[in-house]
Amino acid sequence: MPALTQAEAAARAALIDVESYDVFLDLAADPVRSRSEIRFRCREPGAAAFADLTVGAVRSAVLDGRSLEPARAGRLSLPGLEAENVLAVEAEVAYSRDGRGLTRFTDPADGATYVLSSCYPTHAQSIFCCFDQPDLVSATTISVAVPAGWECVANGPVEQRPAPGQAGAWRFGTVTGTRPYDLTVCAGPYVRDWSGSGGTGGSVAMCIRRRRSLAGAEGVAELARFGQIAQQALGYYERVFGVPCPYPKYDIVFVPELPALAMSIPGLMLVDESLLARLPDAGDDVVAMVCAHEVSHLWFGCHVSMGWWDDLWLDEAMATYVSYAALAEVGATADPWTAFCYREKPRAYLADELPSRQAVSSPVASAADALLRPAALTYSKGASVVRQLAALIGDDALGVGVTDYLRRFGGGAADLDDLAGCWSRASGRDLAGWADQWLRTAGAPALRASLAARPDGTIESLAVVQDEARTHRVGIGLYDLAGDRLRRRRMVSAEVSGPRTLVAPGTGEAVPDALVLNDGDLTYATTGLDERTLRALAAAAMDVGDQLTEAVCWNAAWRMVLVGELAAADFAGLVVRGLGRAGTWPVAAAEVLLQWAVRCADRYAPPADRAGLRERIADGCLAA
Repeated sequence: MPALTQAEAAARAALIDVESYDVFLDLAADPVRSRSEIRFRCREPGAAAFADLTVGAVRSAVLDGRSLEPARAGRLSLPGLEAENVLAVEAEVAYSRDGRGLTRFTDPADGATYVLSSCYPTHAQSIFCCFDQPDLVSATTISVAVPAGWECVANGPVEQRPAPGQAGAWRFGTVTGTRPYDLTVCAGPYVRDWSGSGGTGGSVAMCIRRRRSLAGAEGVAELARFGQIAQQALGYYERVFGVPCPYPKYDIVFVPELPALAMSIPGLMLVDESLLARLPDAGDDVVAMVCAHEVSHLWFGCHVSMGWWDDLWLDEAMATYVSYAALAEVGATADPWTAFCYREKPRAYLADELPSRQAVSSPVASAADALLRPAALTYSKGASVVRQLAALIGDDALGVGVTDYLRRFGGGAADLDDLAGCWSRASGRDLAGWADQWLRTAGAPALRASLAARPDGTIESLAVVQDEARTHRVGIGLYDLAGDRLRRRRMVSAEVSGPRTLVAPGTGEAVPDALVLNDGDLTYATTGLDERTLRALAAAAMDVGDQLTEAVCWNAAWRMVLVGELAAADFAGLVVRGLGRAGTWPVAAAEVLLQWAVRCADRYAPPADRAGLRERIADGCLAA
């Protein structure tokens, strides 16, 4: 089946507007049957187009009362279009073997059957006839026939259901501003564990469902806490975005064998059951991060989404950025950006140095090409750049721009230039060039500090040098060593744009013991540690009195290991020394630093030294 290309999608979007889908699935039939009725307009009556269709078998396809030729290579030809058109297709749907499209799970515990239709990113056409591209949005209505004893959940609220215990059809309310890949149905003997409401005045009905046989399983007792995190995140987003939740209900369903850890579509969150194992640990902030990320997709990805797959970051990077901001609100961590710096930034820097690196937003021919782009770039780098923009234009301007974006493009599609335009209006500065530098250009600038000292040991000048001329705000921290502690004397915050920017002329103050670039993690750039700074950090066991800047220092030291500027044993030794105060570390620090230390022992230290280094790390953990 040929993949839909951007050129084909653009030509089709220029020709037609989709008004509505009315989709019926008969899950009680064998094979499963679907019936779709699409109403759409054509701007050039008499022209031809095509619909996407890769179902098991087509029973009938009728366009404006005319029978159509069978679909070939996944495409149904639509000749002689009128100004107003109705396309009706009845089909048989095959169950998928790869977890995408229509899937069926038989519970080995009790023999119960569960069915899921999950259409993202391009699998809607394997279930029903559609125009499967992100910029052709419409109103969608779903009806589903199920066997007796089954529950059914879909994007819209339930409007009609069979009598309890009876087979029959469920009908769900119409959801506007949807794409074909949004259509989702969960059906089977699901059990409801938690119910609540969220949003302004409790306007959003919420609940959590799971398989019947999971009663008493690990994590099930904590599902109410997961629901409460979702409630808090939803309320937080409504406040900071200034845009109410676009959907009247939000069902959360824990499903078996989901191809992703979780996904959110209009009115519905799907969560893989593997996350249940992490729920009992209240200190595991990953659970809250996943939940907050998925809730944010109700705005970024559902209410507004990309016009084409080159801007997948609009959904994923924005969701990552706002979900980390929400973690403090939901009580997961007091300092979410420290967790972000440890977990997300190193992944992005590494992916941005590989020969296969790509820009966050760059042309792709198809959805498959976009999904091959490393998540570390789409999610982590994209969110890093958004946070860097907040440092440049201010949190208020960034927030005003986001609100403008959601209101201006809500219910439709947008692209990078649309969002950059909103931020430009909010900040009063033209950010088109900024968007090109950071989102349409691969790689990260490398920064170094240039400090000139007078003979008396005072600062003559301090400058920031970057190998690529990009505009951003950078923090430079001056630290003094007192005993075994490093403490910030002051931080210089400066906007830099050229190859060299003077940030502090001589003031007569003494040269610091440590000079930390990107203090406060304001920007997205690689940094190193000069010899004097590294010596002072080692003397202080990396304690600089600020957890976020400490994360920046650890990232810089780790990068020095990867480029051969710091011995693996020396880095692992720093981690072991830091374990002495591990009780003050955030969870993300312990998680990441121990991984890195073990990697040093297992891979990067000389073979003869590896066993001894592993023992040092183990002893340090036991002592801590």
